[in-house]
Formats: sequence, C-alpha cells, structure tokens
Amino acid sequence: MAVLSRREFIRRTISSAGLLAAGYAQSACNRAAESTTMPSATPVASPAGPSPASSFTPPPAISTTGPEPTRPTATIQPTARPTPAAPLGVGKGIHPGRVVWTHNPQATSWDGVTGYWWEARYTDQSAVSAMLSKALQALTGQPDDRHAWQALFKYYNDTHGRKGVEYRTGEKVAVKINLNSVASRNYHENGVFTSPYVLVSVLDQLVHAGVQPEDISVYDAIRYVPPCIDDARVAAGLKSVHFADWTGGDGCEQAVRDTSMQVRWSEDLKGSPTYLPTCVMDARFVINLASLKGHNLAGFTACAKNHFGTLMNDLKGSPTINSPQGANLHATVAAHDYNGGDPEWIWTQRPMASYNALVDLMAHPHLGEKTVLYMIDGLYAAQNQGAKLSLASRWASAPFNGYWTSSLFLSQDNVAIDSVALDFLSSEPTITALPDILPPHNTADNYLHEASQIGRPPSGTVYQGAALQSLGVHEHWDGSDTKAYARNRHLKEGIELVQL
Repeated sequence: MAVLSRREFIRRTISSAGLLAAGYAQSACNRAAESTTMPSATPVASPAGPSPASSFTPPPAISTTGPEPTRPTATIQPTARPTPAAPLGVGKGIHPGRVVWTHNPQATSWDGVTGYWWEARYTDQSAVSAMLSKALQALTGQPDDRHAWQALFKYYNDTHGRKGVEYRTGEKVAVKINLNSVASRNYHENGVFTSPYVLVSVLDQLVHAGVQPEDISVYDAIRYVPPCIDDARVAAGLKSVHFADWTGGDGCEQAVRDTSMQVRWSEDLKGSPTYLPTCVMDARFVINLASLKGHNLAGFTACAKNHFGTLMNDLKGSPTINSPQGANLHATVAAHDYNGGDPEWIWTQRPMASYNALVDLMAHPHLGEKTVLYMIDGLYAAQNQGAKLSLASRWASAPFNGYWTSSLFLSQDNVAIDSVALDFLSSEPTITALPDILPPHNTADNYLHEASQIGRPPSGTVYQGAALQSLGVHEHWDGSDTKAYARNRHLKEGIELVQL
C-alpha cells in the first residue's frame, strides 16, 4: 500500500476538528464533570524576577458575519497533571529554569472570519516587538535589549568552553521556524505557522545587537516559506537575511543537506540516514522559534519537536518532506495509540520510561547544544498541527477568556519551556476537547522525563548526550489557577514562570 504524503497526513488530522462543531460542547461538559471551577489565573513572578504587568485592557469584541460557534466556557479549566514530588533535572540559564510568559491581547485583532490571521492588519507589530523586548530583559535580568542579547551569547559561550567571550562579528546564527502547515509556496490558508511579525521582531533585535543580516539564516528544511513572511522581511528592511526551505525560489535558498555528519540515534531506528542543513552546520548559534499547538500523535508541539523540520533524508529512495517518517521517528514520540488509516501510519502508544528520539535532538551538538534562546510563538495557537484557525480556536481558560492566546514564551531551558507549554495546552478545553489531542493517560511528557535526566534516564537508554547529565528541569505547575512552579514557591530547584 502506498505511503501517505505529508499533506494527506495533515488532511486526516484536520478531519478530527469536525468534532468542534458536532461534539465540542459535550466533550467540554464531560471534562467539566471531572474538574472544578477555578478563579482567573493570578500573575506569577518570583521575587527575583520582574513584577507582573497589569496595564492590559480587555480585548476588543469580536464581530462575525455568522453564528458564534459552540466553544467550551471559560470556567472549564482543569489542572494539567499532578505536580511531581520534586522537579526532575537541573535548570539551565542565567536564571536557571526561568520561563518568561508575556501576554498582550492588543497584539492580535483577527476576527476569526475575514481574510487570514497572518495579514499585517491583524497583528500589531509594535506590540509584538514590545512583548519580545520586555521578555528578553526579564529572561536575562538586563536593562535593555542589546545587553540582553550580549548576556545570552556570553552565557552560551561561558558554558561551552569560551568563557568571557561575547558575540563576535561574523559568527552565524540559524533561526529554526515552524512552517509545518505551509504545504505550498503560494500558501493562502489559515493554518498556523511562525508569525511573520514575531520573526521580524527577532531578526530586528539580532541586527540591533550586532549580528549582520547576511550572517542570519532562517529556515525550515522540509516546508515552504510563504509570501507573507518574505513580504514582512522586505518591509522591515531585512532583505539580506538568508531564508532556506524545501525547494528554494522567490527569494529563498534551497536547504542543502550536509552529508559530512550523519545524525546518530541512541537506538537503531532502522530509518534512512539523516542529515542537517548546511545553514545549521555552519552556524555558531541557533535560535529555536517554535509554535504553540496540539499534535494528534505526539500530544503537542513545542521547541523539541520543532527540529523535526530540521532533518533531511530519503523515503523510499527519494528526498522527502516526510523526514520524520524517513528516519522512522514517529513510533518513538507516540503519546497515545494512533491509526492513520495506512499500515505504515499506525503506531502504538510509547510508554513512559522509554526511548524518545526528541531527546537525541535536544542533546545534538549542532541543535540543542548550539541553542542560545528557545521561543514559542503563541500569538495564535492551533488545536493540532493540521488545523485551520477559526473562531473555535480561541482559548476559553483564563486569562484568555474566549480570545486568542496572544502570547510569547522565552527560555534558555528547552525542558522547562516545553514543560510550561504542555501545562498550558493540557489545561485548555479548546485543545483537550479533541479526542486525539492530549487524551487521558497520554505519555506526551515522556521525553521531558528522559531529557531532564539524560545521564540516568528512566528508560535506561544510553543517549548520545548522556555526558550532559541533564538537559533542563521538568515539573508540572501546581494548578492552572495559580500557574506556580517550584521556584515560584521559593524552592532551590525547578521552573520559575515569570508572567509579564
């Protein structure tokens, strides 16, 4: 039987979204019976971090030309998972385990009906730039953006054998964006991908921090850069920044695999030899700019899984955009049983305490070990990797209260930021109302347990990066009402969530 194309795989995931119209309210009610009504979230900040901002005004009312879709109510707000007895692993960063969450509903104004969410008229570029600026300063403890970037580069060098060295002119930076839904060059749909305006803010910050535009490469090796991203780059005066994608063309370069180093997996996956793009191999630093969304196989997508779009290999003897399938990775990330309707797209749930290929990517010397900053673009969050944004995509839980997520997350700790993303997604009924997105008893956080303890993981796997001992700190918050982690409770180890 023929292997499904990636487009067909995505098409089948979208079909589950039909439950939003037919059974969304019932699913939400079922979950309501298992949870309690909680008050609106209160800002969380450590005394060592900045004070939460309270200047946001309520979002504008959304007008539509059609009937309001049935959505879960804002009172349904289940806790993600019980908090472990103690955090797992060791926090990373200038302020270890710190994750900064900035939320500003004024940054997003799409009505959910007219046109496309990614049009410039529906995102306030100045608001997004201000969100990134405040988040960077909060993450590093620096008074301005330039010093914040210097601190990020210096911390990286201090922990990678170049103590005291700041960024040096000419050093290359690769920025991995998430274009998973962009299946064609001339893409004009409402699938979620990295916001052009978040990306422009990052690039503008890098240039003002001293990185030359021609030393920056933005890429997704197995998808297409859509016109709206290229238009935003040109409008911002960043035309000399390199962009690389699956085929190249229209101002983009074609991603080229570097065959000098094959990606090594810690288990024999029996997949095709896998390589990284030259723009990653040539870079001194990596910025991981992921998207906030559910996933109908892995449970969710954040920074670790973002690198599935970095891998390059063959499937059935030909170069493929289905590189995770080519490498035979899907079975290692299955958070629940999955049946894609084809024998080659069926996987059983991966249990806790088992090998997970994401850990190898997080520890890879040219991926996780080159990363100076982890970011999650949560301006508009999608229910799953193939969903199209609509009115039903707005989040019910506080502080979103029936509006877009309008958020950015930043960290120097891959494990910590993905742990926070999982807690947000697991506590949002817009996400969990779908039966195949983070269902009960899923194992989506298996890789976080493994990565946080990579030197002695629960699975007993001898990972390629075992010498690193820990890739970051993992825990779950104490509840979706408080959103507090161990360091917010003044404990020595754990995650610190700083809200702006």
